[in-house]
Amino acid sequence: MRTLSDLTKSVLIPTNSSLDDILGGGIEKGCITQIYGPPGCGKTNIALTVLYESTKNNAKAIYMDTEGGLSLERIQQIAGPDFDSIANNIYLFEPKSFNEQQLDIQNIEKLLQEEKNIDVLIIDSIVALYRVEEGDPSDINKKLGRVMAKILTLSREYDIAVLITNQIYSPFDEDDLIVEPIGGTVLKYWSKIIIEIERIPGSTERSAILQRHKTKAPGISVTFSITDKGIT
Repeated sequence: MRTLSDLTKSVLIPTNSSLDDILGGGIEKGCITQIYGPPGCGKTNIALTVLYESTKNNAKAIYMDTEGGLSLERIQQIAGPDFDSIANNIYLFEPKSFNEQQLDIQNIEKLLQEEKNIDVLIIDSIVALYRVEEGDPSDINKKLGRVMAKILTLSREYDIAVLITNQIYSPFDEDDLIVEPIGGTVLKYWSKIIIEIERIPGSTERSAILQRHKTKAPGISVTFSITDKGIT
């Protein structure tokens, strides 16, 4: 049981970029923040930046890579001289199937019970293995819902931030201008903060649009750039 004063002590994990302006200061603990957008828009760079920011002061983090694309070189680039000090603060999970992903969530719960200094769980991406899972779509969606329910419970019970990245699809094959995040209402229901990332035509910058927040109106947007040090 907590008191209302406990809620005011929740720590945000900053990205140290313009994203913090629409996030209210950073990635919030006790809830799920979802970032979605097309390939190459910067989702993983945001995730790695949060990974660095959450571990540079000796806190620990859990990173789940479901796409097999985690770049050690990119983490070294973002962390710079801090890499050696943060390396031991990062727990890495690399499931190869949706079933393995569900089992790893159970293993993460055991880890949180043992390790009290973990600040964030990052899943990049939440749907990569879900998309290739074979079986009845209704059953698979139920499994995804259980995964989301579990990680939200973990975020609240252990006071950690949860950041998930998500992919997009076009519901109308002929119109790529209309896109939706994968997972539909399942991911939307469990994600209390949602940000859409878009490329800006003719620019190296990206646009981040707030689609959902607990205290802010949707539609607020900022721009950011991907740099050697992550995002700015």
